[in-house]
Amino acid sequence: MKTDIEKIFNFYASGSVIFARKDFLQSSYLPDVLPHRENHIKHLAQILAPSLRLENPSNVFLYGRPGTGKTAVVQYVGSQLQKIAQDKNIPVKFLYVNSGLKKIADTEYRLYAYLCRRMGDFIPDTGIPTSSVFDRMIKALDSKPAVYILALDEIDVLIEKSPNTIYTLSRINSELKNSKLSIIGITNDLSIMSHLDAKTKSSLSEEEIIFSPYNANQIKDILQDRSNISFSPGAINDSVILLCAASAAKNHGDVRRAIELLRISAEIAEREASNKVLRKHVEVAIGKFNTDQIISFVKTLPEHQKNVLKAIIELDKPVVYTREIYNKYIENVSKIGAKGLTMRRVLDILGEFESSGVVGTSVISRGRYGRTKVVELKIGGNIKDDIEQLLVEI
Repeated sequence: MKTDIEKIFNFYASGSVIFARKDFLQSSYLPDVLPHRENHIKHLAQILAPSLRLENPSNVFLYGRPGTGKTAVVQYVGSQLQKIAQDKNIPVKFLYVNSGLKKIADTEYRLYAYLCRRMGDFIPDTGIPTSSVFDRMIKALDSKPAVYILALDEIDVLIEKSPNTIYTLSRINSELKNSKLSIIGITNDLSIMSHLDAKTKSSLSEEEIIFSPYNANQIKDILQDRSNISFSPGAINDSVILLCAASAAKNHGDVRRAIELLRISAEIAEREASNKVLRKHVEVAIGKFNTDQIISFVKTLPEHQKNVLKAIIELDKPVVYTREIYNKYIENVSKIGAKGLTMRRVLDILGEFESSGVVGTSVISRGRYGRTKVVELKIGGNIKDDIEQLLVEI
């Protein structure tokens, strides 16, 4: 056993024959060029450019499925804007916050406290009235006069937990005396605006940028660019890139999935002491990736979404009517003393589940009772058992 471990460690200590820069395949890496998003970059830059004249730019929402480049475009444009502002000594500040990260900025209090800390005013995680934290945030922003561009990634999480926050932020410039603030909302939920009331929509007066899924050829181009800097010469060929691109294209054009799949395939090849990434490595990675992705998806679901999924599993039918799911969901949340979501919101959640491959939906005829939608659970075996165990905790 000791000899085997020594062989493994010595193999990795000698350096990689496959990877040249593995970090370029991490989701945190922001490339210098974003292929096939040039128009989106230009559009967002045009919206934000007035800030360089110390004018308040329009609020803007970016919509699109996961892995369509929304976050990368915002971070790219934001970093370029910040660089120009610094070079020309213009007080413009770009602030990126992921509202989807639990206990960071997923509620009104946490968001205000996080922004205060970014401005140098430490606020504890709890213990202060939200109104007081808001006042301190206003004071912190005004103490360092600038045009602030606040990018809220996964803004739908914040809206679901603290719906009044967006209205407050949309009116914040009436509170600020020395600074200005504009919002960039980033979301996978194309129906998010329907969850806001009329006064919030009116206050936002936002512009919209829609991100369509990448197609297989576009994903191939992106993977090729990333491969050229990530892998050693000869370690990867076009057939591997094409297979990764095709797999991601089938999953709603998610380029993050394609890059992750390429990295995992290379890791599997490396563990086998291969000097090349082969199609067989990609096929193993696809199976592993699908399992890991579903488990990760379920783990990060908010409580209401978990309860909807729990309802589907507990009904334990090959196909189930949406009304049955809703009734079971309401029954479950009532047991824990929570207020249930509307039927319309549960239907939206089922759409999110379908996009993630957890369920499939179809419309069937019920004769004189008309047509109705049914849901089929797409997971089984060990994955289903693991998910059931996760849902026991709620």
